[in-house]
Amino acid sequence: MDNYAYLNARVSILAGNLLSETELHKFLEQDSLPALGDELNKLLNDENISINLIEQAWLIRTLEDFQVLLRPLSMAARNLLLYWFRKHDIANLKTILHGKIAGLDTDTISNQLLDLGLLSSLPIKQLLRSENIGELLRQLEHSSYSNISRQARRVLEKEHQLYSLDATIDRYYMLGFIQHVMALDVVQRKHILPLISIFVDRFNLLWLLRYRFAYNLSAAETYYLLIPASFRLNRALLQKLVELESLDEVIENLPEPFSKLLSGVESTFIADQKLIQELRKVADVTLKLHSFTLAKVFAYILLREMEMHKIMAILKGKKLALNKDIMLEIAEYSYVV
Repeated sequence: MDNYAYLNARVSILAGNLLSETELHKFLEQDSLPALGDELNKLLNDENISINLIEQAWLIRTLEDFQVLLRPLSMAARNLLLYWFRKHDIANLKTILHGKIAGLDTDTISNQLLDLGLLSSLPIKQLLRSENIGELLRQLEHSSYSNISRQARRVLEKEHQLYSLDATIDRYYMLGFIQHVMALDVVQRKHILPLISIFVDRFNLLWLLRYRFAYNLSAAETYYLLIPASFRLNRALLQKLVELESLDEVIENLPEPFSKLLSGVESTFIADQKLIQELRKVADVTLKLHSFTLAKVFAYILLREMEMHKIMAILKGKKLALNKDIMLEIAEYSYVV
């Protein structure tokens, strides 16, 4: 209990540093955010610094907090958070794959990668040196991403579609994440499942809508790329939803809270806005109400990531000289799984 009392205190302190909506709105009008500290603000004000370098600096700072939060956790809880952080490895892997497919040189690809230090388990140098995608994926088979690699190779050989490759990588990453959640003890799992449920359901619903109505994939192809989970959107319901022919039909057949939440929605973009709002609400409640649980830590991490995406979206909007209302809307709904 002492460890979790310490953890609760640390998360509460860190959560107090999350930016308020008022501070984010002010950032539209000014060049700095005092809450971010001098180092980050210096980067924000340097027109010669790329967005990628700013994101790298932000990630380094987040890593410092992340490593502090890991210390008092049990093995299963620590493994879950370490696996969650692998999403940055996955982002780097996709960057390398996309770069190779686009024919970019090694230096150009390398400059787009995030430096994860010791928390990365990707053989970056070997992947960058690979001559083609097939060789790259074969090299991954000797790493902790062997399962993802094998599945990605099958998809690439069969379909040659970049979005299918990305979707397969995301799917098998998320399957591993759910396995780590289920490995938690009964008490920790009970507290964290409401947050995990909305997170995974949002992922499945968003991708279902995109695959069926933007990419025009068949029901069978769409279902194959979704995560076979047992939350509100369980396997049986997902099988039913992928057979439907329109966004309206899908929404009409959703359980609560999704049916009411998405009532009247006319596009996948607006649907995702609503889903992000719901995810943020559940994370906020979890952060405020829970003590001594991994759920509180995970809620903080999600909210911190959402904050980062908002800041990055505003920075990109400023560089493009976008209208402030447009920047605010993009920032509000910029969270990526």
